[in-house]
Amino acid sequence: MMHALQKSFLIERYWPGVRRSDVATTEENLWRAADDLNRDGVPIRILSSTWIQGDEVVLTLFEAGEHDDVLEVCRLSDYAFDRMQPVEVVTAASQRWRGEEHG
Repeated sequence: MMHALQKSFLIERYWPGVRRSDVATTEENLWRAADDLNRDGVPIRILSSTWIQGDEVVLTLFEAGEHDDVLEVCRLSDYAFDRMQPVEVVTAASQRWRGEEHG
């Protein structure tokens, strides 16, 4: 079933001893898995990864139709993570946040 890219999900990994090369390799593997899913008709995008060196944490932001699509990218790329949450991305250009209240 084809899902629209309409939800954002953030995965968090506590990764003691992580190095820049580990983050780069992981990012490449996640992109490869996402590309495979896109070719199979499952739209998913990796928006960014953030490495917080002092906390030994890597955060990766996805846009997908549902959380199972993110789980599949992680499974295909053999990427273990500690937590995944739906999030709302707020930018200066984000029109949906202007004057709207969400409960």
